[in-house]
Amino acid sequence: MASLVGCSQQTTSEKIEPVKNDEGHNKYFLEGSDLIKPYMQLQGVQSKSAKSNQAKADITRGIALLNAVIAYNTNNWAAWWTMGKGYQALGQSDKACDAFGKSYAIQKQNADVAREYMLECLNLGRTKEAVSVAEYAVGLSSNDAGLYANLALAYTLAGRLADAQTAIGKSLQIDPSDKISQTLRRIIQEITDGKRPQPHTMADLKGR
Repeated sequence: MASLVGCSQQTTSEKIEPVKNDEGHNKYFLEGSDLIKPYMQLQGVQSKSAKSNQAKADITRGIALLNAVIAYNTNNWAAWWTMGKGYQALGQSDKACDAFGKSYAIQKQNADVAREYMLECLNLGRTKEAVSVAEYAVGLSSNDAGLYANLALAYTLAGRLADAQTAIGKSLQIDPSDKISQTLRRIIQEITDGKRPQPHTMADLKGR
């Protein structure tokens, strides 16, 4: 998803005026994206901590700029996605899920959009929705081990353990060395064997 962000801009405290034309739309999108980019939680990428006041100010301004972009062009799925990453960095799962959901509603051909939406659904305990999105994502990229692992995770939290075992098996068939999938396979087996209580949320899963 690196293509969703743009060139470096300085953070300022100036008032954000409404977007009036395509030029302003593009400027705000690039600036807002660039403010959020350092704090994005991306697999295999080291992100900056979002705990400092400066980080929170950067992300908050980035989100405000993207809100102005969306007010001008509500169909900008990349703006919704990047806004979701901003809320995600701030730990606001409900707002992140809403933004990712709007991005997914517009752009259903990008597996990364589906992935982020599914994970935030799981954080909120919306397992039925997460399963639906995860199943769709696998259809977009049937050779992506990570997507099958996500599907297995969604099935696990939905209590569909047989389906979870099938999905994690497919993930490990594609990438046998993946440590996350190996761990998830063990957890699924422990739940199946009654050695671990059935989790219903990500918090339940991480609690042991």
